[in-house]
Amino acid sequence: MISRMLLAAVLLAAVVAPARALKIQMGDEKVRKGDYVVEKDQTFDGDLAAKGAVTVKGIVSGDCAAFGGPLVIEGECRGEAASFGGPVRVSGKVGGDLASFGGPVEISGVVRGEAALFGGDLTLRSSATVEGGVSIFGGRLTQESGAKIRGEVHNFNSKLIGAMIPGIAMAAMKGSGSRGDDEDRAPRKAIISGFLAGLCLLPFVLALFFPGHIETVAAAASADFWRALGIGLLVLMGLVPGSLALTVSVIGIPFIPVALAAFVAAIIMGMGAFFLLMSRRVCVNLDKPAPSTIKAVGLAGAATAAISILGGFLPIIGGAVSLALFLTLCCGMTLGLGAVWLTRLGTRPL
Repeated sequence: MISRMLLAAVLLAAVVAPARALKIQMGDEKVRKGDYVVEKDQTFDGDLAAKGAVTVKGIVSGDCAAFGGPLVIEGECRGEAASFGGPVRVSGKVGGDLASFGGPVEISGVVRGEAALFGGDLTLRSSATVEGGVSIFGGRLTQESGAKIRGEVHNFNSKLIGAMIPGIAMAAMKGSGSRGDDEDRAPRKAIISGFLAGLCLLPFVLALFFPGHIETVAAAASADFWRALGIGLLVLMGLVPGSLALTVSVIGIPFIPVALAAFVAAIIMGMGAFFLLMSRRVCVNLDKPAPSTIKAVGLAGAATAAISILGGFLPIIGGAVSLALFLTLCCGMTLGLGAVWLTRLGTRPL
């Protein structure tokens, strides 16, 4: 059980790892429109990002990012590299981490940091070297003889994620192309919607390792709805006072990270139980057979993530959609949190 929990924690951490690999945001003034090429004898100082293709034949002293286009590094990117919705090809060097959302990656050069892929395949040629670990969600790893990976490999191949993430990435790219004031607000909407989408996908990852626990929590939430909701409210109300109590206590300070980790895990498990109940209710209304726990949580999370993406870019009713989604998630999180408390993280059925 401990090894499964550690592996789940690694995967949950890997979900947010690519966020570290990109200090550039779509809303930055430095983000260029259209393709950009750094020629072989050129050195680009600072971070390079473009809403299009980015090709580095020379040297980039900072980070590299491509939004909606290919990222090709034949020279050297001394910082970190990321691509959203486009393929990546590295035959040169990347000094930091490499992240890709919704596109395939081919490495024949060197990546000094970690490599994380969401919804794309990774191909390592015989001359490739990845100094850090490799995390793949919704894709496959092809490693030729001679290719080196210094760190650990976490390969989670799911057709659901593989089919879902490219669509999310492309929706974000299309949404950022509006005009006027909407164009200025679109990058912020993309970041917020992307965060909500990632939050909706985390319960699916947890369901892969603890489906029975999520079923137990969902059963408790359904059987004793008001009790679970009330306990969830009490837990949320006691979060700040409890954190302050640990902070002012010398003995309690070391327990703060553990308490926060347990709280986050409880929220994710509670949301997974809420997604499970949502999927089952929809199946009942449509007179369809109930899917498995993993599939039910994944489908509900995917639908919620898609709504958050679309709500962030709809010009008229997007605000109402986002508000309704936020309130629904808050209610579901509170209900699930109470059920998690009642079942001791899904280990004790009611």
